Amino acid sequence: MNSTGIAIFTYNRPSHLRRVLIALEDYKINKIVVFIDGPKNLTDKVCQEEILFMLKTNKKIKSKIYLNKNNIGLAKSIMNGLKIMSKNYESFIVLEDDCVPRKYFFKFMNKCLKVYEFNNSVDSICGYQFPEIHQASNKTIKAVGLRNFSSWGWATWANKWKNYLKQELNYKSINLHKNSKILKAINKKNVDKKKIWTSKYIQYCDLNKKFFVFPNKSLIKNIGFDGSGVNSKSTLLFNTKYFPSKNMMIKKEMKINEKLSLIQENILSKRLHLFY
Repeated sequence: MNSTGIAIFTYNRPSHLRRVLIALEDYKINKIVVFIDGPKNLTDKVCQEEILFMLKTNKKIKSKIYLNKNNIGLAKSIMNGLKIMSKNYESFIVLEDDCVPRKYFFKFMNKCLKVYEFNNSVDSICGYQFPEIHQASNKTIKAVGLRNFSSWGWATWANKWKNYLKQELNYKSINLHKNSKILKAINKKNVDKKKIWTSKYIQYCDLNKKFFVFPNKSLIKNIGFDGSGVNSKSTLLFNTKYFPSKNMMIKKEMKINEKLSLIQENILSKRLHLFY
């Protein structure tokens, strides 16, 4: 089994994917696994032909491509792709085509994957940080423990993901889950389940007292809130200014920062309508 793989999920936005690929080239990433859900219409098919051409002609990055013949929906597409990653890699980093990694994103992810591999309370590493928590001018990138998951550039270990998959079917409904403000907010929304894969994972981690490691400053630039996404609306509320920091502080002992988690939870619950 390989050590750490990089998964890219894309669909019908070649211009967004191009920006992600440029960033990967800058950071000397030369191997990726790409997952593409099947097209819904002719427009999607044309966009995907451009995506395939872009990937196959890239001389700096070798892509292993999984293309669905039929459209199975975002949630199933991602879950199928992550299952493949967990079978082939000991750990994996996940990006969607609207999540552009910033400098030191991969360094932070890889270092955290090593440090927290045997910490059973830490279930994944997340790369994005909300503007209200994002410490733009801090000269040091620090690891912070937070309660709430973000799928905008993240990473986990195959064994931990497989543990979740074993129990995934137990989380058929979030109606009875009364502790999580985020799950309550999701539950109130009438959302197509084919578009959401995170609710069961959030519930699993919350009930099993697991949390997530984040950077104190956002290492992901989300470019998907331009109205082009399947789920997301147009907004500037998720934009973060960024000043690179060479120093990095990853403490082995990690616990939840309750104060920042509360801020994060309030932001998420108020803004869920923008991306669900």
